[in-house]
Amino acid sequence: MIERWASDLKKAGRKEIGGVLFGEQVSEGDFRVAEATRQRFFGGTAATFNRRGGTARREILALHMKFGGNPERFNYLGEWHSHPNVPALPSLRDETTMYQLLADQGEAVNFLVLIIVKLGGDARFHIGATTYLASGHKLNCEIEIEDAEGNAAGSSQEDER
Repeated sequence: MIERWASDLKKAGRKEIGGVLFGEQVSEGDFRVAEATRQRFFGGTAATFNRRGGTARREILALHMKFGGNPERFNYLGEWHSHPNVPALPSLRDETTMYQLLADQGEAVNFLVLIIVKLGGDARFHIGATTYLASGHKLNCEIEIEDAEGNAAGSSQEDER
């Protein structure tokens, strides 16, 4: 997934790109991102990414079918997008959007994750993740990157604060 994101970030240049996160609950409080959809080269500017709601809903439904229609195990986890021109940290607009998405879900979900990615000028990949709770709280997340065989490659969250 990191290689795909890095390639897409190079192609997008200074425009933001993004999509939705779909994943698996591995254990209590431990989730694995199984798929990150890509709405790559439209909907983004140098400072914003606006995903297309209808497209995202269709992609989420298709992922439910792909992963066996078991929402207790595989489900929508949240959103991802890039920050090519600023640090990989949520903006005020990002936070407002995440809380609105939570509100739109009603009681169907009690959290959503936002992953922000960035390809630095030194070609290093930066990733930040925040969990937004229906209670109004937010938590920084730790990200472990797995190789193709599912072996953890260690914590890879880059803090740019």
